[in-house]
Amino acid sequence: MVKRRTLLAASVAGLTLPRSRVDASQTPASLDFAYPEWFADPAWISERLNGEDLALVALTPPEDFAASHIPGAAQIDWPELEIVETDESSVESWQGDVETLLINLGIERRATVVVYDGGTFWAARLWWILHYLGHVDVRILNGGLQAWTKDGHEVETGPATATPASESYQGEPSPDVIVTIDEAVAAFDAEDAVFVDARSAGEFDEGHIPGAVSVPFLANAVEGEAKFWKSPEELLAMYESTGITPDQRVIPYCTTGVRSAVTYFTLRQLGFRDVALFTGSYQEWTRDPSRPVERA
Repeated sequence: MVKRRTLLAASVAGLTLPRSRVDASQTPASLDFAYPEWFADPAWISERLNGEDLALVALTPPEDFAASHIPGAAQIDWPELEIVETDESSVESWQGDVETLLINLGIERRATVVVYDGGTFWAARLWWILHYLGHVDVRILNGGLQAWTKDGHEVETGPATATPASESYQGEPSPDVIVTIDEAVAAFDAEDAVFVDARSAGEFDEGHIPGAVSVPFLANAVEGEAKFWKSPEELLAMYESTGITPDQRVIPYCTTGVRSAVTYFTLRQLGFRDVALFTGSYQEWTRDPSRPVERA
């Protein structure tokens, strides 16, 4: 086990990967991802912008939203959605709080939800939460707000003014997409499980779950202001170069489950089937000093 964990302690830092071929002119439908319907592009949104069944949500700080946002969007920031304690009662309480937030954002179960960010690449966090709650149609604007404005679409300014939904939001959780702290501890000793650390290389060096593979979440994005996903070919080559393959059970984590939601989304888009997010992440792992930590 020690030998295996040593071999897995790899990093994408310093790797020479193919130059990205993705640019703002390409639409998600043109990319060979496993679930192209999990993406939205500016043209797709523009055609449906005034539709009753479309709910746009900006995962941005309120001041950024007030400065510029897609017309009709609601706003929430990731700290309002945080969960870093994953025992059963905490997850149950968190779910109730999140469902209340979704109601206040005007989101109904039947809505097509499109999440975007302002260039942080964090939209996947709200996407994962809705995915966990069993929301049928939830998408990410590939490229974020920058993709919207680069395509010449109008923006609004001012604070969020969402109208609460007229009906309650009751999720149907999918336990197979979340890893609790007890499951993380059990997976630590499993031969077929690998942890993927989505934090920066510097954070990884300062301390990580032993045997984890370092793949910083921004390694999934094309370099540039607009954060587009790299092509499936590039992404698969990147992960396989660190020993992460579709036959493994893969558990992404970061500090509080925000950045690692990007990793979860990416691996699922690459066709990985056995992926689950340790949403409590390193913050929860290190809460108990008896749990092992490895440093570079």
